[in-house]
Amino acid sequence: MVLLADDDPVMRELASAKLKEAGYAVTTAEDGAQALSLLRKIAPDLVISDIDMPNMNGYELTEAIRADEAFCETPVMVITASDQSDAVDRAFASGATSFLAKPMNWSLFHHAVKFVLRASDDRRGLKTAKDQAEAGAKFKDSLMSVMSHELRTPLNAIIGFGQIIAERFDNENDNMHHEYAEYIIDGGRRLLNSVSDMLLASDARSGPIAINETDVCLGDIVEEALSGLEKTLRLADVEPIQKLCSNNLEICCDRGLMAKAIRKLVDNAVKFSPKGVSVLIGAALTRSGDLAIVVKDTGPGVKPELLDKVTAPFEQIDMSFQRSREGLGLGLPLVQAIAKAHGGSFRLDSVVNEGTRAIIVLPARRIHELPGSMPKQQGREVA
Repeated sequence: MVLLADDDPVMRELASAKLKEAGYAVTTAEDGAQALSLLRKIAPDLVISDIDMPNMNGYELTEAIRADEAFCETPVMVITASDQSDAVDRAFASGATSFLAKPMNWSLFHHAVKFVLRASDDRRGLKTAKDQAEAGAKFKDSLMSVMSHELRTPLNAIIGFGQIIAERFDNENDNMHHEYAEYIIDGGRRLLNSVSDMLLASDARSGPIAINETDVCLGDIVEEALSGLEKTLRLADVEPIQKLCSNNLEICCDRGLMAKAIRKLVDNAVKFSPKGVSVLIGAALTRSGDLAIVVKDTGPGVKPELLDKVTAPFEQIDMSFQRSREGLGLGLPLVQAIAKAHGGSFRLDSVVNEGTRAIIVLPARRIHELPGSMPKQQGREVA
């Protein structure tokens, strides 16, 4: 349905006839006020309006349509005289979708109408698809959040009772069953970590992660980061080398999240490298006073074209079911999200067959030295 508004009866008749010839249903109005009244009754697919009309002109009609929540998406074509140079700009400022110039080119008239209607249909289709995608993403995030919370309680029970069973078998010198209990505990912890990562990733999708700020020593953060990796490091025959500018350097941060970020970088360095790889955990102040925390390995490295892939959520270089390395592919994206939540940045550098360097940079406003500690050591600019 097309609503045509024009105070010239000849123009109304000619335009109406051309539209009907092209197969459109047409309703006409003599001015903008009548067109606005008809709009709310017939809900047209397109409004074609002359600019100069009594009672309500084309600009006012367009503005009224755009102000009406029910019809604000309805396309509006305005008809303007060719000698009105500023009319088109004013029409678009009012919210017009397209325009037609007098004298009318009637052979192209219905093609212009067809183009505007098709563009409107495409726009509505894109909006519908966007709304559906956003609703799906919201549902997925909500489901992930609910499932994460629901899984934590039974997993904590599994881990807790597993520890009690393991301790009992250990007291009884039953090494075989003690080992089985340790497998249960390890599996429960890994699954709990995965659940926590998914919940954190879900939170990161909706904006910066909320952080619980506290002042904590750099050395304590690194110690906490390594405390959950004893078994991983032992099996990989890795003894991380620490080179911190100062263990007493204090950082205003979320202690748990920063420890998690460093832990994931060290875990990645071990997981994707051969046994016995060298892993360095370093920290230095940049010239601008920021703190750069570096985890560097001498592993196989990553090809430059794959660096963007490994920092994308749920991505690994090998994501097949036959891959040899476990993981959801959330490690590096979470490190990036944690750094961003602290107002910092994250960067990954790698050279094939030479190793990978992961750098978290925290802003200077979060760094201060404890009273009575050694002076700060300035490092090279790495950010």
